[in-house]
Amino acid sequence: MILGAQLYTVRDFMKNEEDFARTMDKIAAIGYKYVQVSGIGAVSPEAIKKAVDDTGLKVILTHTSADRILKETDKVIEEHTLFGCDGIGIGGIFNYKPFTLESFKRFADDFAPAIEKIKKAGKKFLYHNHKFEFERIPGGNLYLEYIMNASPDLMLTFDTYWAQAGGADPAAAIEKYADKIFTTHLKDMRIINDAQVMAEVGEGNMNFDTIIEVCKKHGIKYHMVEQDIVPADPFDSLAISYKNIMERYGEYFEK
Repeated sequence: MILGAQLYTVRDFMKNEEDFARTMDKIAAIGYKYVQVSGIGAVSPEAIKKAVDDTGLKVILTHTSADRILKETDKVIEEHTLFGCDGIGIGGIFNYKPFTLESFKRFADDFAPAIEKIKKAGKKFLYHNHKFEFERIPGGNLYLEYIMNASPDLMLTFDTYWAQAGGADPAAAIEKYADKIFTTHLKDMRIINDAQVMAEVGEGNMNFDTIIEVCKKHGIKYHMVEQDIVPADPFDSLAISYKNIMERYGEYFEK
């Protein structure tokens, strides 16, 4: 399996090309060899490519705006080809609220041409879950079921924290959707003052032994460490997660 860093964690340190290059140096120094490009500022595709090449990092996937995927599909594909990256992802479909059977159909219809182009280019279209996908339409299925049925070519970026926040068992959900999961977002949860709080992997209450085991069982290859909200230094957060994962599960991950 391959462990990487979701760059959204350090989004405040990627506002321009110089900052992006410095951030890639820091990510590589932690030990990561792979990244997900997300949350960047005014950084050209060429500058992204140079910074990751200079540090020996490889781009596995991105989060790209839905608007760009819909309106600039060919250009988005070209950029991902430049990166050597097969995963073209969106972070959610919040602009399709309120969520109904009709809005899920509209999502499927809107994205069908882009998904087809992405497939023909040999790449994958990826959807990232939050917690709302584990709500259920009265008398029907989970929202996630309708989203996943939008296209047979839609793959999933499975976020462990948000699945648990939505009331799901992350390991059981991974088991169920394993053949549709391109990558995970590894993110822990702890409780502070009776509230759910994001935490570094291994610093919270989630059962990562089972999560990692089921990922290994099903051959899910890519795993990106992420923490959307970090009370201190986000680079320290990524380093803590990396250390904890490699110490406990290092035998499963590429060195």
